[in-house]
Amino acid sequence: MSHTIELRKVSKYYAGEDTVSMGFSRIDLNLDIGEFVAITGESGSGKSTLLNVISGLDTYEEGEMFVCGEDTTAYGTEDYENYRKTYIGNIFQDFNLINSYSVYQNIEAVMLLSGRKKRQCKQRILELLELVGLSEYRRTKVSRLSGGQKQRVAIARALAKDAPIIVVDSASAESVMETLSKISDDKLVIIVTHNYEQAEPYVTRKLTMNDGKIIEDKYIKKAEEEEDIYAEEPTYEETVAAERVGRTEREESSKKGNRIVRTMTQAPRKMRKMSELRLGLRNTFNLPAKFILLFIVYFFVSTAVLSQYATTVNNLHQAELLGFSEYFTNSSSDRIIVKKADESRFTEEDFNRILSTNNIKSIVKNDLALDSGVSFTLGDYYVDGPVMPVEQADESLLMYGRMPENDYELLIKCDSSSDLLYSISDDGSEYLNKEVVLQDMNQIQKYKFDKPLTVVGIIVEENTNENSYYSMFGYSTVYASERICNDLLVSMMANSSKTELNFGGTRVSGEYERSVYSNPMVPEGKVYILEDQAYYYKDGKAKDQDFSLKVSNRFFESSADFKIAEIITYNNINSLLGMPREEFEMLYNCVFINDKDFNNLFDKGYFQISAYMEEETDSEATLQALNDQNYTTLAVKDSLSDMMGDSSVVVQLIAYGRLIIEFIILFFIAYAVIRLIMRSRNQYYSTLRILGATKKNTDNILRVELILMMFLAYAVDIVFVVLVKKGIVNIPAVSELLYFIKPIEYGALAVLLLLMSLLIANRYSRSIFTRSAMKAFREGA
Repeated sequence: MSHTIELRKVSKYYAGEDTVSMGFSRIDLNLDIGEFVAITGESGSGKSTLLNVISGLDTYEEGEMFVCGEDTTAYGTEDYENYRKTYIGNIFQDFNLINSYSVYQNIEAVMLLSGRKKRQCKQRILELLELVGLSEYRRTKVSRLSGGQKQRVAIARALAKDAPIIVVDSASAESVMETLSKISDDKLVIIVTHNYEQAEPYVTRKLTMNDGKIIEDKYIKKAEEEEDIYAEEPTYEETVAAERVGRTEREESSKKGNRIVRTMTQAPRKMRKMSELRLGLRNTFNLPAKFILLFIVYFFVSTAVLSQYATTVNNLHQAELLGFSEYFTNSSSDRIIVKKADESRFTEEDFNRILSTNNIKSIVKNDLALDSGVSFTLGDYYVDGPVMPVEQADESLLMYGRMPENDYELLIKCDSSSDLLYSISDDGSEYLNKEVVLQDMNQIQKYKFDKPLTVVGIIVEENTNENSYYSMFGYSTVYASERICNDLLVSMMANSSKTELNFGGTRVSGEYERSVYSNPMVPEGKVYILEDQAYYYKDGKAKDQDFSLKVSNRFFESSADFKIAEIITYNNINSLLGMPREEFEMLYNCVFINDKDFNNLFDKGYFQISAYMEEETDSEATLQALNDQNYTTLAVKDSLSDMMGDSSVVVQLIAYGRLIIEFIILFFIAYAVIRLIMRSRNQYYSTLRILGATKKNTDNILRVELILMMFLAYAVDIVFVVLVKKGIVNIPAVSELLYFIKPIEYGALAVLLLLMSLLIANRYSRSIFTRSAMKAFREGA
């Protein structure tokens, strides 16, 4: 006949670094349902160790232990978890309650671990609280209870499992003994006590241990039974009969106990997923200090991951923009070249439509000036750079002077590393309000206007090297009025046009050099030609003869007829055109006409403009939006030649490889810090394990807690990102980094953080389950 618990020559040893100590040695013991067993003995005699082995908290090294006839010798971690969950209700000396839980939640936790639904727990919990006299404390945190009250909570928690075996480590209060006695008829109750006299009225069996061995195993009768049996001195026959009756009662009790245990343990119930989720959510918020520390760590981790990825993507993107364009000197990454599909001129309606397109912040009508540029001297400082409309200047960066107030005032922008800033005075007076003469980048063609131009303000911008045209133009930008910009466009259009000069039937092509110049001293409808050009006419008599010219470029063709008014020579160039004589030697195959005639010939409107984007990373959507409006577009950054060539793939591999290494280092740092914080939770998870939680249960509860913390921290990061993108939080450096991250990549980073949390949870949980339940609990306490 099998017993509820049967030990055969069982021994328990503890191994240290250099020593081995004995817990108990070669114990033989049978225990059955219906017994109330007290284990006594001096400190260190092995009684608590024996209790831990019987309850499955500790393993044994020698012998055999059977539970209802089942051999536990080959039990693994999961077997012991199921054993504790199904068979054992623990009441510990230090109670092992969850201090951050209420009385109700402590009892509920063990029922949830046993596979019960939350709604199935309430009635049973209320009954148990009534049994132990704690109904009025159901919502009180156990950390606020007295020692006796905590022990009663521990009893209620043990009974909540409906386990057939109740084990009690060092029970002391008489009320505890009385309560345990009430339930001992259909359970096996085992207590360790240092005060046997207090337990004596209730126990049915006494075990005394000394030096790791049982030296006394005594069956005890109830007081009332003893009075009936021993009222008179029993005869030998009566003694034998009484022993036979007692043995029969014990056998019947054993049969009954085995039936009860088999009925209750045939199919151990697994903890429900919703219960794991519930405990995980509860644990996230029930300890404010732990919550704040974990949130700070996860916020740091999520911010670091986001920052590292954004920096890597940004660096790769900037590397792509380091190329050069064969067609556009100003290769700003946010610049788009725009033409009408039918290549006709732009109208005001077109300008308004383009400006209203999403992600377009400004347009530059004099597109050619961006790629041709101008140059001039300003005191001892040489300025060269593209020409932009003054409306696009950032007044907040104005460091010297003022903003232009009329068409003939200029503003310049220089880089913070510019040589100009090393010599300029506090008010910049030596460079301001000085007349300047604009020339082309080669300092050959001078641009003339109705009035002299003056520089009235200087903007200083931090050196970002954002645009490759800085390296081409010397870190300067010239801001001018729309009128000056338009005059420059007309002049630059003349520079870029193919010209055919017709001297009375003799056609001369000016395909590669500018052939037509304007001069206000030339009368309207007239043309001044060079001395050697006069010989295209008979006997060199060119004056008053017919002359015509034809110009063409990629946008338009234009022509005009003139009468030759003067022949330019070295001697008369100054009187006719106001030019110094030494410039005559530089003139070749060109003619001069009046300013008005010049404008009629070349000022045909805007056929190509540049649009600038708010966010160049959204260029694909912006180009599509403009194409849908029947415009032809080209993002200038797409015309760049790759300066890295075949090495670009290697650069990307190195960048992402470094990013992965940074993530791995961050993971181990985060794991070390989180594990340090979670050490305060070691006792909690060890307690769950003692109560019957499997590794999978604790894994899932821990995952819920850490994943929720991760998402809370990441959500704060995402809110911050949204605020930055909407401009509510103005941090330019952060805004630039975030431009390069697409919405789908935020999701990918969340998945990465999720995986990181799962790995941390798995490593932490594994550290708890690498040792026996009792050892893990002792180290976590």
